[in-house]
Amino acid sequence: MKNTIKKIKNKFLLIFIMLLAVSCDDFLDETSSATITAESQFDTESGFKDALIGVYIGLTAPELYSKDMMYNLADILSRQYEPLTSSALYSQVQGYNYRGTISTAQVDAIWTNSYNVIANINSALDAIDDKQELLGTVNYSIIKGELLGLRAFVHFDLMRFYGMGNLAERTDVAGSLAIPYVIDFGKAVTSPLSYEATFNLMLEDLAMAEDLLKEDPIYTEVDRTDDYYTEVNRTGFYDTRELRMNYYAVKALQARVYAWQGGQENLQAASIAAEEVIQKSNKILINSETYSVASDPLLYPEILFGLDVTAFENITLGILNSASTATNYNALYLSQTVADNLYETSNTNIGVADIRYNTLLESQTRGLVSTKLIQKTGITHPEKVPLMKLPEMYYIAAEYYINTGETLEAINYLNTVRSSRGIIEDIPDTATQEELKLELEKEYRKEFIGEGQLFFYYKRLGYTTFSGVGDEIIVDDAVYVLPYPDSEF
Repeated sequence: MKNTIKKIKNKFLLIFIMLLAVSCDDFLDETSSATITAESQFDTESGFKDALIGVYIGLTAPELYSKDMMYNLADILSRQYEPLTSSALYSQVQGYNYRGTISTAQVDAIWTNSYNVIANINSALDAIDDKQELLGTVNYSIIKGELLGLRAFVHFDLMRFYGMGNLAERTDVAGSLAIPYVIDFGKAVTSPLSYEATFNLMLEDLAMAEDLLKEDPIYTEVDRTDDYYTEVNRTGFYDTRELRMNYYAVKALQARVYAWQGGQENLQAASIAAEEVIQKSNKILINSETYSVASDPLLYPEILFGLDVTAFENITLGILNSASTATNYNALYLSQTVADNLYETSNTNIGVADIRYNTLLESQTRGLVSTKLIQKTGITHPEKVPLMKLPEMYYIAAEYYINTGETLEAINYLNTVRSSRGIIEDIPDTATQEELKLELEKEYRKEFIGEGQLFFYYKRLGYTTFSGVGDEIIVDDAVYVLPYPDSEF
């Protein structure tokens, strides 16, 4: 599978770099020759497969999921690392100055690159329905399902960055305009719709993707003959489904989207989707007593959806290395004091036993660095980035049960993850709702270092302050909502 993708990458990379070199508006202003090229590409099965892999290549841009939308900019916003100096490239972002001399381009790049990826998705979707006979049932269903799931995935993260949070508690937001949800490939500008309408479009994409991806090899709820995929997967194109937008990744994304909208009904829908992933996917939480965490810091069996990133070590260079004390301004690390408090190391049954503390953090000159993405010799899954993992589904389910007062269900989900991480001391059955909310927050802080999810947790729930933010900063929309590029106005 990896060799197949690399061949497609080499073929597609030049085209994609050309697309990324222009802005979203520039892309839509391309001449008709680009349309002719796109039409000819979709005359063959391999053309659709090339286009799909090209989308995944686009997602691995440093401005997107190989850096900024993961362990760098997104994590910096959550203030979990030691403060950057003014010499650091992302110091303005850390100070929530999104229109600084350097930060403007960094923030705008997420928007521009994301919409370029969406344009490529829509280009393929625009052609695929007319090619069902050419592709056959399996190819058509899986490729279109992946594209629809990816369109929702990218739009949702744009919403998490550039849209508002804490929606259930803000009735004033309902009529406001959200980010443009682009479903057409062409020159016409897509006007933003209300939050409700935008989420409806997102969930429609996910519902269609879910239905189509029942053809996914990872989906085993239907009986198939042993040779069902032999011909369509002769090159291994549908292997390693965890590195593609698969059926259970779609369900996990549904859980995220419903949770983001908030409110009891949406949290219930989020929990139902999350519990399907927990119960029916082939993903399991690792057993810290038997699993080689040091050789697989990603905890690969838990990945629901991730990406394969070529030359990933070059992208992380200087960021996941706090060894130098003089010139490595961009290093992201925790102080020993912060780590001890976060992981509760004063309790040996909690902190010292936790693999997230004793193995997934590495002591370097200036502090503790997350080992998850460090490209060391001997790791079992190099050049991989996890975008959605199984523990998050446990947390979403737990959150629903905390809010309904079914505390024993919530405690069970939280203790299951804690136990897999090596924690010996369970949350007691007598824990109250407020105590469980605190435990859930601690789990998000412990689990998602290096994965870019903590800031969105704070934003979704409307935290007015959080760890690492000083008294001088008021955490409101000025912090939570990244500004649109000026060109959008």
